[in-house]
Amino acid sequence: MSDPSAAGPLSDTRVLDPLPIEVPRPMVLMRLGYRRPSQVPEKTARLLDEVTLRARDLLAPKAIYGLAEVAAPEPGLVTIGGALRTGSASVLERLRDCRRAVVFVATVGGAIEAWTHELMDRDELTRALLADAFASSAAIALGLELEQVAARRLSEEGLTATKRYAPGYGDWALHDQAPLLALLDARRIGVTLTEDHLMIPAKSISGVIGGRGNGPAAGGGDALA
Repeated sequence: MSDPSAAGPLSDTRVLDPLPIEVPRPMVLMRLGYRRPSQVPEKTARLLDEVTLRARDLLAPKAIYGLAEVAAPEPGLVTIGGALRTGSASVLERLRDCRRAVVFVATVGGAIEAWTHELMDRDELTRALLADAFASSAAIALGLELEQVAARRLSEEGLTATKRYAPGYGDWALHDQAPLLALLDARRIGVTLTEDHLMIPAKSISGVIGGRGNGPAAGGGDALA
């Protein structure tokens, strides 16, 4: 579903609900520490099959994203969408030569997390472990899908997408989750923050994907140098 309205300084804000994803079994096995299917004990493999069937039904992946202007109003400072301001050296490096960026928040929903807690409360710890590994893998798959979505959107501007980057990576302060989620009004897809700036539901992701190239400069200016 596409939402034509803009959220504050962002342009072309869109809600993707649902955002279909595939969660590859090898990805789940890697989360569990297995490099090859042959390493998985038969009982564990059967339990994983059972958990996967239930977990897939509980997934509710969705996302909200928008196109933001990137600027450097003063040395050592970068702004994204006007409201998100940071002096992070790693963000400055990631967004070097970027004119615009896609800002996003996405989640696999809270149902699978609630189910995992129910399993733990019933002392079904192995099933809970498998369910959590599946949910974490779903969040990874969601991030990979968002990279594709952002790359397509930025290509419409004549720009090439960078890798995604998020508060909490490198020296980018985690508290910048607050202005990032506010830019998008992430509550529209059910994502909020704790006092410690952690996302709820826990299997949610956020970030910025820069756009490099020769597209029109933000506000008629130059790309971030």
